[in-house]
Amino acid sequence: MAAARFTGSWPTLAAWGAGLVQLALGAGVIMGDVGPGPRAVGVGLATIGAATLVAGVVWLARGVRRHRLALTLAVAGILAMAAALAVDPAHVSVAALAVGVALEIALAVSILGLRRAAQPRRTTQAAPRRVGVSGLLVGAVVVAAAVTPALASTEAGRLAPDHSRHTLEIGHQH
Repeated sequence: MAAARFTGSWPTLAAWGAGLVQLALGAGVIMGDVGPGPRAVGVGLATIGAATLVAGVVWLARGVRRHRLALTLAVAGILAMAAALAVDPAHVSVAALAVGVALEIALAVSILGLRRAAQPRRTTQAAPRRVGVSGLLVGAVVVAAAVTPALASTEAGRLAPDHSRHTLEIGHQH
């Protein structure tokens, strides 16, 4: 039971990381100089990314209850990222794609682990779901360490303004 408390937040964290990467990759394809077909793939990828983010919020609040739906979302995310790479390789970062796929696989593995852990309790009263803070912190650090450079390698990350340079304008001209 202690392991379940430690890893209980990991599907949520993996979903948030994968969703952010999918949104960034989808935005890169949408904003690229591509035709309507690749742009549709980018919109689909961004939509799956947004759905993955929302699913992560629901999973943190209520726990993962629909395991097949969660696994379907993970597989759809992997397929959409692969489709984006196939239709617009110039605007899809392979590094970000690798992180996104790894997070989707981590999501699927953690969902399968939760599903397996929940099976023996079907005949008994379900225990209240509790997520350990230490597991949440460890998972958040791992996901942030993977997702931050992945986001920087995407088209959206490369085109973002440099945040280390700020100009201070005193006064204004008429």
